[in-house]
Amino acid sequence: MWVSIFKSYWNVATFKDSPANTPYSKILLAIVCFLFFLLIIWQWFMSDMQEHFEMLVAMLAGISLIIAYSLYTFLLLKFNGKAMRLIQTLTALLASHFVIHVFAIPLLLIAPALTAASLNHSLALGLATIYLFVTLTLTLWQFLVTAHIYKYALEIDNLTAILASVGLLACNILTVSFWR
Repeated sequence: MWVSIFKSYWNVATFKDSPANTPYSKILLAIVCFLFFLLIIWQWFMSDMQEHFEMLVAMLAGISLIIAYSLYTFLLLKFNGKAMRLIQTLTALLASHFVIHVFAIPLLLIAPALTAASLNHSLALGLATIYLFVTLTLTLWQFLVTAHIYKYALEIDNLTAILASVGLLACNILTVSFWR
């Protein structure tokens, strides 16, 4: 059962399917929210090179981020007369973003080693270039998956879906920066 659920969200994250073909379940949404919350908290902890990580602030930021996802998505759907799609759309967004964030784990694991290593200039530049390229690729993938989900959930064209994705990105940046 869990494998088929994962496959349905993998298909959304790889642009093979729409969020309409994913399960409608409030329990699944709660599970995905919790897993996404745990993953981002852990990633924020791993990316804190200056060791100023505060668990309470990170937890509040994580909760705020999930609320921002939910509120932004609800408002988009509500203004387009499709509020009944909230559960599937939000679950698809968070599950797809969870998948993409899992691919970022190796970057977070090697970052401290790269900063601590004494490498010659050309090797450090090469590794930094690869690191940035992978980071930008994951960011672009997440952005495009968001547009893909909004396109089908809202039944809108690509440009409008991209603008909706930009809006979610801006909302998330503002939400997290409030706590940092």
